[in-house]
Amino acid sequence: MYILPLLLLVPMLALAAPLTQVTLPDGTQVQLNDDHTWEYLVVKPAEPVAQPSATGASSAGVAAAPVLTEQAKAHPELLGQATRDGIRLVLDKVTGSDTLALSFTATNLGDRSAIQVSGWITLFSQDGRQWAREPVRFWIAETRMPETYLRKGESRTTRLVELARPAGLTGTPLVRVEIGEVVFR
Repeated sequence: MYILPLLLLVPMLALAAPLTQVTLPDGTQVQLNDDHTWEYLVVKPAEPVAQPSATGASSAGVAAAPVLTEQAKAHPELLGQATRDGIRLVLDKVTGSDTLALSFTATNLGDRSAIQVSGWITLFSQDGRQWAREPVRFWIAETRMPETYLRKGESRTTRLVELARPAGLTGTPLVRVEIGEVVFR
């Protein structure tokens, strides 16, 4: 009777939890996770902004969008790459004015064939302010068509991702790539 609720909790236990943050000798900051993975620290939470109320008093802070760390602004190439479960995504280029076209390369470093890679793309201005965060499917293979799978050792260009440029965002945006889920066959 108690086994079913415990089994439902098992997937939540599989998520990586941060253990500690470390500054490397070159000044790069990384986060070490409990599942033996690490990641660059590229985003910091924004300071809450005090909102004046109708009575003139300041109300509790309203959370603002996250901003980039100084290391991310100095090294934007850190934003354009992500790795999860043996799948690596790298941003190749950003083109377009009203509609942004983003191209990526997906590489399978693992030993299982991937049929779907999904996650998020976050757009930042050059000064590091977040403008948009959109869910994206980077790689989708056709069922029962093995030639469309991302196989072990393969590196392929993903489908073109198109996003509407947020109003007010000028210049070439800084693009953060995150992998949320990888489905294997």
